[in-house]
Amino acid sequence: MAIRSADPGDVEACVGMIEARRRLYETFEPRFWRKTDHSAAMSTAFFGHLATDAGALFLVSDSDGQIDGFLIAMPVQNPPVYAPGGPTAQIDDFCVADPSRFSTVGAALLDEARKRLKARGFTQLVVVCAARDEARTAFLESQRLSLTTTWWTTSL
Repeated sequence: MAIRSADPGDVEACVGMIEARRRLYETFEPRFWRKTDHSAAMSTAFFGHLATDAGALFLVSDSDGQIDGFLIAMPVQNPPVYAPGGPTAQIDDFCVADPSRFSTVGAALLDEARKRLKARGFTQLVVVCAARDEARTAFLESQRLSLTTTWWTTSL
């Protein structure tokens, strides 16, 4: 397994993984996580842009020519009422082809992201995770990330 920066040729595999995650998340909360009919096309365009955007950190795990995980980190604005000590990067899109491989593929992606983000001057990392995503939650806890917020939703 090699962790490397994504290139446009990796986008299709990454979109396949994110679409699988979206279908899973829909089962957790059907209104909030309801995917659109064109989510794959939107992700293809967005990921294609990020694969060439120097401001984004888009990493893939490549195992013998097969992409088995990816991670995208983006800079986010710190809320003006908090001072976390420097710039924050947020990881929203972070997938592994098989959730049982978070401990290997996921860990390698997160380790490399931490190194690269620290080298870029980021001081805080925020990772988005659905409340019912037990595999990812257990992995993030094993990586010594702390749970800091939850969102609650209802229909209106």
